[in-house]
Amino acid sequence: MTTTPTAATPGPDGTPRAKGRRLSRSARFGCVAVLVAGTGVLMPAAEGASGEATALPAGCADSVTGKTVFSDGFEGTAPDFGFVKHRYDGTDATSSIRSATSPVLDGSSSGRFTVPGDGKSWRSEVANDALGYGAYRFSFSDFLPTDWEWSNYDTVLAQWHGKPLADGSDTNPPIALSVRNSEWLLSVFHLENPDDTTPVRRAYSLGPVTRGVRNDWTFDIDWSTPSHPGTLRVCRDGAQLVDDSGENNYHQPAEPYFKLGVYRPSWNPAKGRDYPIGVSVVDVYDDSVSVVDLG
Repeated sequence: MTTTPTAATPGPDGTPRAKGRRLSRSARFGCVAVLVAGTGVLMPAAEGASGEATALPAGCADSVTGKTVFSDGFEGTAPDFGFVKHRYDGTDATSSIRSATSPVLDGSSSGRFTVPGDGKSWRSEVANDALGYGAYRFSFSDFLPTDWEWSNYDTVLAQWHGKPLADGSDTNPPIALSVRNSEWLLSVFHLENPDDTTPVRRAYSLGPVTRGVRNDWTFDIDWSTPSHPGTLRVCRDGAQLVDDSGENNYHQPAEPYFKLGVYRPSWNPAKGRDYPIGVSVVDVYDDSVSVVDLG
């Protein structure tokens, strides 16, 4: 059974998030647990969420017939492959974002994303531009090798990131899939009020991580707006894990954009955290990315 976050629940960067003021609009949540395909699914029911119906299918395991607006199987040239851009921090992109022929999840190659434990590296990602508000299905596969080492801090493997907040500060991605220790985690952030600069987090445990196996992920996202509550459903390997209703971004002019790879914020020297240099390299393999417009 997953639980709702507490005042001390840390965000993906390991920083405790203070419990904010009493929530306004549709962002106050109660939790109802149901069983879907043998997995506990946490469903926060947002107040006022009965207005405009979601454009999502009934479940993220259901088939959809929308228009595919992006797909990439990492068969192209690194570091961008078929994505719009890439970003690496601390290392050379030629060694941190590569094409891999083993393991191959689909086709003839996969994308390999690497962050070495060299004391200066913390990010290796590809990204696309924002697609516009609406409802989308994001699908992708990932693989954590058998020598992946557990960490007490989050390693973000997929995220939907926004722009800086009203005060110019950067902040948590509104939606992030991460690994902490041996557990999959999902974080969903929103602002209680448009001028706030401290996001409020909803956290979900998605179960234990198994190294050396392929994971097939589906994220059905209906982005919230000031007049629309939004919905998020998450499946892994065809089993629905999360059914979330409520605000799921910061309601900025553009909706969050998709990023995939490895982001370990606790290794950013700017965070001021000590960690042993020379620890094992962080590797993850990605493949079979697709985005379907459900509008």
